Amino acid sequence: MVADAAVDTVLPFVLAVGVPLLVALFYFEGVIVGKLLQPTAVFVAYIAIVRPMGVVLVAITVVCTLAATVGQWTLYRGFDDDAPEFFGLRRRVPALARFPEQIEKRVGKRRLRVVDRAFERYGGVGIVICNLVPGIRGLSAIPAGLSDYPRSRFLVASTVGNVGHLALLVAVAFGVLELATLIR
Repeated sequence: MVADAAVDTVLPFVLAVGVPLLVALFYFEGVIVGKLLQPTAVFVAYIAIVRPMGVVLVAITVVCTLAATVGQWTLYRGFDDDAPEFFGLRRRVPALARFPEQIEKRVGKRRLRVVDRAFERYGGVGIVICNLVPGIRGLSAIPAGLSDYPRSRFLVASTVGNVGHLALLVAVAFGVLELATLIR
């Protein structure tokens, strides 16, 4: 009884807030490394709880992929000194000018070296691979931005890597569901 009441209370909240929260989390995952709340865990939990199927599952996955890609593009632009400013934010908000240095401090030299080598050696394929690896996901935006890697190629590679990452997360979510049915 109590469990049913909790589900009846929590599920509408999860349904209402879930997708916008996921979009925000994946955007900020693309921009900021070392998050407090892991979007991957939240995504897997959301899919396992809500169990969306078909078009809804694809739509959620596509929106989260786009959010992560736009977040990584934001990071890429932050490290590209030649990137045009759409709104002049870097001039108006002095903290944004220090953003690249802050990210480099948070990431650590060791992880950045691994990503930098993968990017230098494999280019776009390195971006795709880095987006599949937890812990260095999205960091390839830093060397790509610093090296003036073409924006369109970066966006394609980032999107492909994010599609792969979210496809893996969907598989994990369905694996969790299968495991839950076995335990019952």
